[in-house]
Amino acid sequence: MKGRYSWLLLCILLTACEHVARQSETATRHVLILPLGRVKDVQIRQAYEGIRKIYPKTTVLPAQDMPAFTYYEPRNRNRADSLIAWMNRMAKPNEIYVGITMQDISTSKGMFSDYGVMGLGYCPGKACIISSYRLKNKQHFFKLVIHELGHNMGLSHCPVATCYMRDAKGGDPTAEETGFCTRCSAFLRKKGWDL
Repeated sequence: MKGRYSWLLLCILLTACEHVARQSETATRHVLILPLGRVKDVQIRQAYEGIRKIYPKTTVLPAQDMPAFTYYEPRNRNRADSLIAWMNRMAKPNEIYVGITMQDISTSKGMFSDYGVMGLGYCPGKACIISSYRLKNKQHFFKLVIHELGHNMGLSHCPVATCYMRDAKGGDPTAEETGFCTRCSAFLRKKGWDL
């Protein structure tokens, strides 16, 4: 009987330690917004204010030019995959870099070696890049930001048409998006987001 109680106590302690470690991980994570190339102040403000509402440890870094090595001359745009790899190398273990720009970005996708995108992020990971270049209504810029940051937290695309995590499938569905669905919200709350 005594052995059973010891085992139960050990399980409770391990569960509590795991919960504290998970809370500690999300509490120490720092979101760094990095304006790259051409970016309007309104987009920087949208990204900062939106992220800060759900994740208070957010900072805007000084704006930088687009790194020259990410430029793809044949299409006059920058490679999103190279940008997130670059930011990922800069990010410390407790940081997530959110690059924002107005310039055209692209990545390799399926049979396309240079496919234009609105955003790209590691899933999960420490870096994402968002561009307003293809966005029809610039007021929806924050929806792109929160989508890629959701990928960084580990969320994949969602089948719910109104969810911020839906797959754009080459279009701009942001006008139809109203928030995170129940499943995505629950996932992000576990990651420390205040939704």
